[in-house]
Amino acid sequence: MAAINLRRAIIFFILTMTLAVALACGSSAEPPAAAPAAETQSAAPAQPAAQSQPAAPAVAEPTNTPPAPTISAEVGQGAIGVVPTPAPTATPIAVAPEPVAETKISLLKVARGVANNSSLDPALGGRVNFGWLEPMYEGLIHFDQYTDLRPMLATEWSANADFSVWTLQLREGVPFHKSWGGMTAADVVHSLNQGQRMDAHGNRAPATRKLLNRIETPDGPDGYSIALHLNEPEPVMLSWLSTNQNEAVIRSKAVWDQAGGELVEFEPNDAGIQEMQSNPIGTGPYQFAEFVPEQYIRYAPLEYDHWRITPDFPEVQIFFVREAATHLAMLVTEEVHASDVPRDLQPGGEARGFKVISSTTPALRLLAFFGGLHLPDDPAYDPDAPLSNPLVREAMNRAIDREEINRTFLKGRGELMVQSVAHPKFPGWDQSLVERFDDFYAYDPERARELLAEAGYPDGLEITQMAYPRPGLPEILDMGELVNKYWEEVGIKAKFQPVEPATVSARVAAKDTTGLVYLHTGSYSEPTYAIYGYHYSGSKRPRFLAPFIDQKYESLQTAVTLEQRAEVISDVIEFCFEIYCTIPLFWVPAEFMVNPEVIADWKTPATFGVRNFEYVEAVR
Repeated sequence: MAAINLRRAIIFFILTMTLAVALACGSSAEPPAAAPAAETQSAAPAQPAAQSQPAAPAVAEPTNTPPAPTISAEVGQGAIGVVPTPAPTATPIAVAPEPVAETKISLLKVARGVANNSSLDPALGGRVNFGWLEPMYEGLIHFDQYTDLRPMLATEWSANADFSVWTLQLREGVPFHKSWGGMTAADVVHSLNQGQRMDAHGNRAPATRKLLNRIETPDGPDGYSIALHLNEPEPVMLSWLSTNQNEAVIRSKAVWDQAGGELVEFEPNDAGIQEMQSNPIGTGPYQFAEFVPEQYIRYAPLEYDHWRITPDFPEVQIFFVREAATHLAMLVTEEVHASDVPRDLQPGGEARGFKVISSTTPALRLLAFFGGLHLPDDPAYDPDAPLSNPLVREAMNRAIDREEINRTFLKGRGELMVQSVAHPKFPGWDQSLVERFDDFYAYDPERARELLAEAGYPDGLEITQMAYPRPGLPEILDMGELVNKYWEEVGIKAKFQPVEPATVSARVAAKDTTGLVYLHTGSYSEPTYAIYGYHYSGSKRPRFLAPFIDQKYESLQTAVTLEQRAEVISDVIEFCFEIYCTIPLFWVPAEFMVNPEVIADWKTPATFGVRNFEYVEAVR
């Protein structure tokens, strides 16, 4: 703990000096300035026609009332994404807006953690970055403030009996930003093809290429319906089409075409990639204004009334801030109105009148992965490596004092994770996991030493541990240092390396993780996605693989009832629970601080950092 305490002391000193300077100056300093077009997947994309100026938006008044976010009886159950019967959704009832007083300010300024990369292209940014791209984009399905799935650019949908064909009706009269015309089926086809790009950052693109047979537009490319024909059943297709997946957001085909963008066999050309970076166009309640990599992104108001919502704050500026002390200092000096402040610095902020807001659901799954655990027939798999031995994995789990981590870093507000894809609100949950957890995972350093000896390591072993900054959990590097201390106490010599997320991603993709353990945060989303991303060999960057899990994941494709799916997911959970696939730690609520004189409330799941900027409630 000495290194952690020293770091905290330094942070508090820096914060004190920063605040003293700010108060002495009497004012705050300004922040630094700073196959498309085809109706089927198999068809070759046509050569786009050049277009010197965007056409005026040929859009009608929106024909459907925007959906109101709802709190389900069990918050977040919509994240499951299963439609028990292929019936269309109901249209929400319109509610006339009441006159409201004007807000005190128009530009909302927010500080969040650093971005994984500097891409404005949803295909390249990844899910971790999508929270700060979301203001300008929308999807067919809304992953809303409570992780429920709601109508967005699709107004209703249905599926055939085996969930192999999904038909969606699109919302009419929705314009793209900056006079780029109205959204039609052609834009949806273009966007879903973009989500399958070979260079896509996320895990989902390879699976979508395998899953999606063709996209039909029953009313033509200028119409408002699409039909997705799949190569196999997919009962949770709505989840893959939601704004929980960055690849599925809707982009303008006209923008891509006029820049000379091409997508041949899902390989984009440079012209298209550059246009997505310099001229991102969506349908969201904010439009892109300015981006300074590693500093900030700024969004401007629309020139028209958005079909879904008029934000309380017409403009948004999001700063990317690495240092923990700087987050609180920027709040105090009024450079921002909300910030991702570490929990141990929150009392200092509360003493100055700032308010802590928690996410509406658990925001993050906090866990650690063991490296090198590939399928047995993979040349990269070493059966004699220490981490291949479940006794070693059990020992490393039992060496960790989860209660101390929760108390020290999360103020006791972390929800114990009994297995990395299991949560009481998700299918496959088994309450006995809680009752059996101590038998398998309880903190027991003496038992950990015995297990290492049984595994053939009476004198301990050496590994490398990596941790990297993640939005919503600024404490993760300090957690990594404490975990290293636990392991050292039982004889495991762990070399701790703070790194950037891209470092670990590259090693996972290259299958170069033998002897590596790394802390990670994932999102609070239904188990199918987590099993696919973490444990299925067809994923782009899987973490723990076993033939049993592959077989179970593939059987999910034919399990079309909630009961069948729950049974399969439960089998995976039990398997991983017993052989220590991972080091499960906590489901973590996101917490951020706001200036209560500017922000009244902010309802968001805060998955991978604050999001849902259009729903921030202003003080009036």
